[in-house]
Amino acid sequence: MSTGAGAGVEPEPETDDGYETVFNVEVFSDRELRVEVVGRDDDAPTSGASRKRRREEDKGDDGEDIDSSCTVTSRPVLRVETIYVSAGILAAKSSFFYKLFSNGMKESGQRQATVRISDSEEKAFMELLRFMYSGKLTATTEPIPLVDILMAADKFEVVSCMKLCIQRLMVLPMTPESALMCLDLPCSISMAADLTEAAKKFLAERYMEFLSTEFQDELMRMPPAGIEAILSRNDFGVASEVAVYDFVLRWASSPCPNSEERMDISSSRLLPLVRLRITNADFYSCHTVNWAVKREQCRSLPTLGPIFSWEEYVFALSVHWVGHLGLYIEMEENKGPTRTVHFEFQAKTKPLLQFVTWHKGTFAAGCEGAVCSMELLGIPWSGFIADDSPFFIDDMLHLRVKLKIMQEPQ
Repeated sequence: MSTGAGAGVEPEPETDDGYETVFNVEVFSDRELRVEVVGRDDDAPTSGASRKRRREEDKGDDGEDIDSSCTVTSRPVLRVETIYVSAGILAAKSSFFYKLFSNGMKESGQRQATVRISDSEEKAFMELLRFMYSGKLTATTEPIPLVDILMAADKFEVVSCMKLCIQRLMVLPMTPESALMCLDLPCSISMAADLTEAAKKFLAERYMEFLSTEFQDELMRMPPAGIEAILSRNDFGVASEVAVYDFVLRWASSPCPNSEERMDISSSRLLPLVRLRITNADFYSCHTVNWAVKREQCRSLPTLGPIFSWEEYVFALSVHWVGHLGLYIEMEENKGPTRTVHFEFQAKTKPLLQFVTWHKGTFAAGCEGAVCSMELLGIPWSGFIADDSPFFIDDMLHLRVKLKIMQEPQ
C-alpha cells in the first residue's frame, strides 16, 4: 500500500483468458452451481476475529472440506442463485473446485453442485467467479472490496487471484478499516506477509499520538490486533508507561459485545507489551477480584465477600446498605510498607451484560483496618432489589474490584 511497503513487490500481471463471454451461459456450461446465500447469525460477533474463525471453519479441521454448504447450516437461506459454469475452467483455477468436481463421490458426477456463502461474501464471490473466466478484476481504487475478494480467493483456493489482489492492495492508499482487515488475513495466505506488515506500519504511524484525546473514541472500538500493532511499534518513553498502562485497561473495560474476551487479551497480549519495556515505572502490581452476590444475600445486608491476599496485604470485601448500596474493601493484614493503591469498582448491568465503572480513587494500604468505600449504584433500595433491576443477572449481582499498587517515589 501507499505506506512504502510495496516497493520492490513484483507485480502479478493480469491475463486475458478470453472466457468471460461464456460465463453463466448455459449452452457453453456443463455444470450448474447452486449458490445458497445465507444471513448472518444475529448473535454472532461481527469483529474481524469472528470472520477469521468462520473462514477457518469453512475449511474444516483438516483444511480439506470441499462442501462449503455444510459450514453455515444454522443460518437461514436468504436466496438461491443458479450460475452456469464450466467444471474445467473452474478446476483449472481453483483447487477447491478441482476437488469438488473430481473427488470420486456421487456428487462429483452430478450436473448440479452446491456452494453456501454468507450474504457479506456474495459480491466478492461473484467477482472471483468472473476472474476465473477472464483472469481480470474489476478496476477499483477502494482497498476494502479487494480485501474481500482476497479472502474469498483464499477460501476457494484461487492462488492467481490472491496474488493479483495483494499486488493491487500494496499500491493503494490504506484506510484504518482496510488495515484492520489486512491484520485479520488467515495464516494460510503466506504471501500476504508484506501486506500485513504494511498494515501494522500504517496503524502505528496514524496513531503515533494514541494517548491524545483526538483518537480515544476511535481506539476504544478498535479490535485487539490493531491495538497490539500500535503498542508494539510505538516507542513511548518511560514517562508515558503508566498512561499507556491505563489506556490498555480503559480499552479492555470499554463497552463492547465481547468485553470478557477483551479482558483476557489485554492481560495475555497487550499488558506485556507495556510491562516488558518498563525500566523505572511508577507501578509494579495489579489485581482484579470478581464477586457474584445472590439476590437473597442482598436482602439481608451486610454481606461479607471474599478475603484475598495480594502482595504483602490481605483484603476483605463486603456490601452494606447505609442509605445506599456500598461496596467496601478493608485491609485485614499487612506485612509490607505503606503504599498507594488505586482502585476501581465495577458492576455488570443489563441489557449489555458488561461491567460499568461506578467509582475509582486511591487509598493507603499499610495499616490494618484501612477502608475505602463507594456508593455503588446511587439508586433507592426498591429500584435496586426489584425483579426488573438492571443489576441482577440470573438473580446474581456481579461486582468487580480492580486494584493497582503504585510505587512511591524514592
